[in-house]
Amino acid sequence: MFAKLHPSLIIMLMAASTALAALATAWTAQYGFGLYPCELCLYQRLPYIGVVCLSALTFMPIVDPKARQLACFICGLLFLMTASIAFFHIGVEKEWWQSICAPTGGQSFSIDDIRSALLQPGLPACNDIQFTLLGLPMTVYNMFSGLIFAAASLCAARNKTFWCE
Repeated sequence: MFAKLHPSLIIMLMAASTALAALATAWTAQYGFGLYPCELCLYQRLPYIGVVCLSALTFMPIVDPKARQLACFICGLLFLMTASIAFFHIGVEKEWWQSICAPTGGQSFSIDDIRSALLQPGLPACNDIQFTLLGLPMTVYNMFSGLIFAAASLCAARNKTFWCE
């Protein structure tokens, strides 16, 4: 089956598979193992949802070839977006810069504010690393996979001979 597919379609199949795997991993960690995501982790998931939806368009022969090429290009931009959010998240985790979802320690609260905050479940702080694999937080893997598939998707979108057939 893969021998008959054009390399651009194979790249888009891999991109869709990667996006689905990233979402499945995140949801399994959240719902299966109780590793609740912070605000930036949730933002990193959004581009993957877009990639899954748009990559499906690239496999539909009834969709205009130019539209499929555009969908492939947008998938590349979405991968760049998730890599950018992951890079920002790495910076927050390493305390290179501050984020509104990471406590800075310089805030003062009244007793009523603290009591109401304790009664409401909240997201973990963005600078708390909940899980590492081989010593690296998941944001690092997300950034590198986003960059790799952004490059692959953008290269596939540039293949005008395939998309304009």
